[in-house]
Amino acid sequence: MASIVILIIACNNPKKDVKENPLKGAWEITYMKIVEPDTAYETTQFAHPDVKLLTENHFAFGMQAGDNLIQGGGGEYTYDGENYTEYVKYHTWQYFVGKANNMKYSIDGNLWTISYSMKNDTLDMAVTETWKRIE
Repeated sequence: MASIVILIIACNNPKKDVKENPLKGAWEITYMKIVEPDTAYETTQFAHPDVKLLTENHFAFGMQAGDNLIQGGGGEYTYDGENYTEYVKYHTWQYFVGKANNMKYSIDGNLWTISYSMKNDTLDMAVTETWKRIE
């Protein structure tokens, strides 16, 4: 009888060995570096910093890009040990819709760093961004 009780308790235990998603939450950009073939710049000063929200499987971001323009986008994402990929479903700039953006990432405490390249007919750049977790 005691073994049946232990078995029932073990099967009903809500604690599972599931690793929590370290990306889930709200993030604000604190650093950006862009390297293009003929120039590079970096900044830690943002008049209107991007905010990115991540749920278990979805992301959305937005920022005030000017007096009358809000830039934003979102969709789904996947991640593993060092790879983060956004699958863009909507974006201010139609070019990005339907694209998969593959990035490398790392997390150090409440800082999330991503790096990626963008190359097409008009863009050729390497980007590094650091985001700080916000409440």
